[in-house]
Amino acid sequence: MRGRVGIDKTERIHSESGNLYDKQKRGKGDRLPPPQLDEKGQLTAEEVAKRRSGSVETKDVVLGDVRSEDGVIYARYAVMTQRGYHPHWPHKENQDTYHITPTRFAFGEGDALFAVFDGHGQRGHECSAFAEAKFPSLLAQHIKKARAAKNAARLKGKPQKAKEPGAFHPRRWPYLDVKDYERCCREACLDCNRAMHEDSKASVGDTMSGTTAIAVSFHAGRMTITNVGDSRAILGYRIDAEFLQSTTPREEEKKEIGEHSELDEDDECLVTEDGKELRAGDIVAIALSEDQTPYRKDERERLKNSGARVCTIDQMEGIDPMHENWGELDVDADVIPRVWCNDHNYPGTAFSRSLGDSVAEHVGVNAEPEILTKRVTKGDEILVIGSDGIFEFLTNQRIIDICAQCADPLHACSSLVDASYEKWLQQETRTDDITCIVLFLSSMIPNDVEVVKELIRQKHQVMRVEKKMYRDSLIPSIPQDHF
Repeated sequence: MRGRVGIDKTERIHSESGNLYDKQKRGKGDRLPPPQLDEKGQLTAEEVAKRRSGSVETKDVVLGDVRSEDGVIYARYAVMTQRGYHPHWPHKENQDTYHITPTRFAFGEGDALFAVFDGHGQRGHECSAFAEAKFPSLLAQHIKKARAAKNAARLKGKPQKAKEPGAFHPRRWPYLDVKDYERCCREACLDCNRAMHEDSKASVGDTMSGTTAIAVSFHAGRMTITNVGDSRAILGYRIDAEFLQSTTPREEEKKEIGEHSELDEDDECLVTEDGKELRAGDIVAIALSEDQTPYRKDERERLKNSGARVCTIDQMEGIDPMHENWGELDVDADVIPRVWCNDHNYPGTAFSRSLGDSVAEHVGVNAEPEILTKRVTKGDEILVIGSDGIFEFLTNQRIIDICAQCADPLHACSSLVDASYEKWLQQETRTDDITCIVLFLSSMIPNDVEVVKELIRQKHQVMRVEKKMYRDSLIPSIPQDHF
């Protein structure tokens, strides 16, 4: 599920002329001075500190079904972002934005919204800022409208109840079920995308720019993950004895983990994505979103059915033969699958869904979100929401392991940004914008082992596909005469 090694996959190909001109001004007509670099050509510690912002302390909040004692979720949270550094574009804006409404989101007691937006393209900062301002309000509108309508239906034909004090107050509104709540999330994404297109005529340029969106909203004791693009939400789930007992194969069917190339469904739930055998008390990383990129076969087919070409730059220029076995290799920008118009060499997006990107929308790059809902239970202890600057060189499991070693979410945010930034310095001459929201959760709701097992199996299915793509990519392909 990674598909992200070596470069920032959401950075669009662009001409350096014009794009690298720094428009930020200190005053009227004055340029900003260049950042201070050390002897290695990297930002000094003081410069890094200037580029970092976010929480100054960890905050506590009560989430979940506050009408029920057992449904309460105690949460602690923090956020941190660090502006990236491009040597040829030293004052490039931070194109990451985030939004946090920690309580009473959409009038809901125990409801909250945590979201990250990662802009791309020359005007990506405008797109992510627009989405950060617009998406939460649109989502809140849809939720309030749906809950108010449900409350009105509850009171219909019951005049005595309708006359009771507070009968129409939001505290009395019924909760939405999963289907209705997910419908609100979907409509909010599509409405935000349309609004961005319409606003592009005024202030936001989304013709060849856009943004990802990863949002986690809490309602009625559940968390709903809404994903457009390749930012991520991952869960740190603590394994208990019940989980191990429910997944351990019968004695006569046991296998030694690691001795077989393929694991059965029960065996898959006993190892992390890094291959470590799970034991009671371990915290395993569970992906709550899946990257929407041309690496995914289902996304490629959808794009091609919309009239897109999907190939790398080298394939487009005839340097490499045509194939679709790109795998998870350590590659550069010229050998990453991208989305192109059928008869033009643009837009070249390395993602398959986004908000904005009106040109790419004509060939299937749309704002249709993938949505997942899960009840928050006792085993759900860590939640990380972040842009790909966090995930580029760190596995999901490594990220959860770092958080598990920290005393509080603020410490976790700082440690994640430090670890990600260090990896960027080791791998690249530049660093991407890095943003993460970390929540530590505490719930007394019993675990739903089958739900967790299914989420882990889905993760392993994606890993198997990537492993096969890697093996296939080592086999020479037969050249094609046309796309």
